[in-house]
Amino acid sequence: MPSPFLRFDPDTVQLLDRCMTQAQQVAAAMEAGPIGPDMRNRLASALIEALRHGEQDETNLVEFALRVLPAYRERRAGT
Repeated sequence: MPSPFLRFDPDTVQLLDRCMTQAQQVAAAMEAGPIGPDMRNRLASALIEALRHGEQDETNLVEFALRVLPAYRERRAGT
């Protein structure tokens, strides 16, 4: 039975760290203040989901994670 835990190589961990930092900065700016643990968990989960689907590009990973923010989706839709 496969392990429920994910393992990432050091390069992927560094990529995730950079992406998470960028996503949190954008989220904090859009939310007009610091983000809480729930938002960090949502961003991290989205980053891991994108990685599981094969995404490796830093810009695309951050954009995918930011889609958990309603304000980001609204801005992208032009509303």
